Amino acid sequence: MKKLLFLLLAAFPAFSYAQKDSILVLSDVHVHLDTTWSTFYHTDTDSSLFLSAINNIKPGKYPFIIMPGDLLKHKGHSKQVMKTTFAYIIKHVQNIDKRAIILPALGNNDCMAHNVPDAETYDVFYKSLLKPIDQNGEIKKTFYKGGYYVYEKNDLSIIVLNTVLFMSENKNLAPAARAELKWLEYKLSTLKRNQSVWLVYHVPPGIDRYSKSPSWQDSIQLAYTHIIKKYASLIKLQLAGHTHMADVKLMINNGKLLSPVVIAPGLDTRNGNNPAYQVMHYNERDKKINEINTYYTDSISNLKWHSFTFKDLGFKFLLDCNHGSSIGAAFVKHYTIDRGTTKSADGAVIAWDDDFCMTSKLDH
Repeated sequence: MKKLLFLLLAAFPAFSYAQKDSILVLSDVHVHLDTTWSTFYHTDTDSSLFLSAINNIKPGKYPFIIMPGDLLKHKGHSKQVMKTTFAYIIKHVQNIDKRAIILPALGNNDCMAHNVPDAETYDVFYKSLLKPIDQNGEIKKTFYKGGYYVYEKNDLSIIVLNTVLFMSENKNLAPAARAELKWLEYKLSTLKRNQSVWLVYHVPPGIDRYSKSPSWQDSIQLAYTHIIKKYASLIKLQLAGHTHMADVKLMINNGKLLSPVVIAPGLDTRNGNNPAYQVMHYNERDKKINEINTYYTDSISNLKWHSFTFKDLGFKFLLDCNHGSSIGAAFVKHYTIDRGTTKSADGAVIAWDDDFCMTSKLDH
């Protein structure tokens, strides 16, 4: 049988090329223990909603479970609350697939002081979440420096950045942000041509549609996009969270798509979104994402979960901005994960129009 399989793979290389694997993405879970909500919109995640999502996830093999930041409730925490909440989350997430590697990014609400990463935050986060996957101590070295690290498996390097340092309100942390970018460029420069890279982080670049404000410091965003342009051929995925919406930012070069930043929706409903998580399917050989399944619930269905699938990962509908595009209209509908009319923080309707396309693009 093994010989026959070998002959089939040799004769039909596309057969092996088409093999897919999946990653589970749990972003912005914002678990608030010891509380129960009568409604879960514009609130943190109570244990009943969190466990409902965990129980809805289909058993399977996930090489990686990626958590793009904000595991904790909003607005600052004691060290004990951090430890207790991290332990609760990791216990239940690891039970989904005990062999999965769990890769969390540091979020702005995972810090002891809101939006401000410090040495004590790095210490608690590392010991609670990263120590079990740190085989040789390399993760500890870089994470204690600035909250970033790399996890390598065969020909895939998953680089987990700390973009809290990049935030507009953290201009005083710009030297640490530039040091992180220098490290990122060095790591990318050492990779071989046959290697692939996934970049994972919490706060995405560009304009936040909900708050209508720039997320990163301009100089840091410019330096970052120059790095992406240089190594775009190696980068097969950029994955962020923070906005709680199912969204994307497109890094553009001369009108062509250089690298999309896929933004995962949040389980937390802080921005009026439906609670959601995602399963992303990727090609085992080239590590490119080719399908995203989003699972969501709402407050009127008694925690019944629904789903939709997105495959248009070339994002041509955004590049062309065709107002008659049914894909574009559906993308905006799903932005808040089928919540209904989509609005920004100031109450303005977010619609499929030129402004939506413009704020989707990062053109340098």
